[in-house]
Amino acid sequence: MKTTYNGWTNYETWLTNLWLDQEPYTTETISNTCLGLMGSWEEKSDIDWRLANVIKDIVEEWIDLSEIENGFILDLIRGAISEVNFREIAGHFYDELKELEDQDGA
Repeated sequence: MKTTYNGWTNYETWLTNLWLDQEPYTTETISNTCLGLMGSWEEKSDIDWRLANVIKDIVEEWIDLSEIENGFILDLIRGAISEVNFREIAGHFYDELKELEDQDGA
């Protein structure tokens, strides 16, 4: 049986989404990117995949791994990042924007 955390794949994914939602500039950047992808007639799975890469890049920019000198800490951080389900976070942004779009169009 696969365990989840607060409805997310795991703790790392939940925590990453929580922090992304707390940063207005980041949320706006991700939302604008998603809206641009939605306007390009792509399938949701394509949008999730492309948006997941954008989100991963944003998270990796937050954490400058080149400044971490301790190998143990670096390995822990890399391990945590590798557990993040960026596609799930991308899908969450997509679903929220789609719901707002549908409400506005109704």
